Amino acid sequence: MATTATGTEARVCADIARRQQLGVAKYGRTVEANPLQLREWLQHAYEEALDQAIYLRRSIEELDAITGRR
Repeated sequence: MATTATGTEARVCADIARRQQLGVAKYGRTVEANPLQLREWLQHAYEEALDQAIYLRRSIEELDAITGRR
């Protein structure tokens, strides 16, 4: 039985759909149709994870500055 996502899950699904539209507009194809090799996909994912760590650290530092936490 399939159900429709609601709440946070629905917003994540909508975000994914928007990202796909942006990707197709920018690269002219979906991720599924992209011919990169596994090693290249892993490199992209690794670089995205590094970016995420930077964004998280920056956000933590901002919260610490607001709350006076060190």
